[in-house]
Amino acid sequence: LVIMHVAYREDRERKNREKNGENCPKLYSNTGKKHGGLWWTYLFSLFFKLVIEILFLYLLHKMWDSFDLPRLVKCTNVDPCPNTVDCYIARPTEKRVFTYFMVGASSICIVLTVCEIFYLIFKRVVQRTRKWRNSKRSVSYSKASTCHCHIKSEEKETKSQPRCVA
Repeated sequence: LVIMHVAYREDRERKNREKNGENCPKLYSNTGKKHGGLWWTYLFSLFFKLVIEILFLYLLHKMWDSFDLPRLVKCTNVDPCPNTVDCYIARPTEKRVFTYFMVGASSICIVLTVCEIFYLIFKRVVQRTRKWRNSKRSVSYSKASTCHCHIKSEEKETKSQPRCVA
């Protein structure tokens, strides 16, 4: 998903250059940087990956009782045999070790994916909080303000109010 989104951004950038010329302003500062829609695509892909990993672990747990492969399976009512048949699983210890390795690797992937999701969300919250604080601090109502809109509104207020002379 993320690669397709980056390719989509690059294609939009190319079409913009073809339409408006080479010296036109870029649509994206960096097509591969995770901000805006690409950030959401990446976060969605992490959630999708997390759901798939958990689903497969759950299915494996249900299929083999707690990831333990039995040495012997008794097959009953299997056509064409009317009797109970003993079915032995070849190399059950090797399969059990591989299953535990696979479950362990999948569990590590789940933990790392959850950590990455929390990191991305925490980083975004910190960035937004800093941006909000900086924008809140940059608004100044003093007469020394460089913003012309505040200077004009302050001049109107001072003209309408009588001045006190001490």
